[in-house]
Amino acid sequence: MAHSPPPKLWYIPNHHDALQAHMHLLHKLGNVRTEVNYHAYYQTLIKDGTAIGATSNAYLTSSNVSFKTKCIIMKYRTGTIYNQKHAVLFKLSTSQICPLCPQVNSVLHILSGASIRK
Repeated sequence: MAHSPPPKLWYIPNHHDALQAHMHLLHKLGNVRTEVNYHAYYQTLIKDGTAIGATSNAYLTSSNVSFKTKCIIMKYRTGTIYNQKHAVLFKLSTSQICPLCPQVNSVLHILSGASIRK
C-alpha cells in the first residue's frame, strides 16, 4: 500500500499593507488605528470587567436580532456610521451640522434621533 506524500505547505504572504491601502483608497477605512478610539475603549471595558465579551457579543449569534441591526451595531462599535464628520473628512461637505436640525451631527445624535426643529 503506497503512502501519499504529505500536503505541501506554502507560505502565505502578509498582505496587510496592500489591503490597508486598497481599503483606504476605496472606503477611507484602511488607515484605522486600532489602538485608539472605539476599539481601545471597548478593550478597556472588557479588561476592567465593565463589559463581558461573551455577553456583549451575544447579539451576533442571536436569531432575534436582524442582520440589518447587527450591521448597524458593528458600524457603531467601529465608528463607521456615516455622519457629517465623515462627510467633512472625505471632502463631501463643509459643515458638521446635522442636515435635519441645528446641532452637530454625530453617531450618538443619529442613533438617538435628530430632533427636527422648525
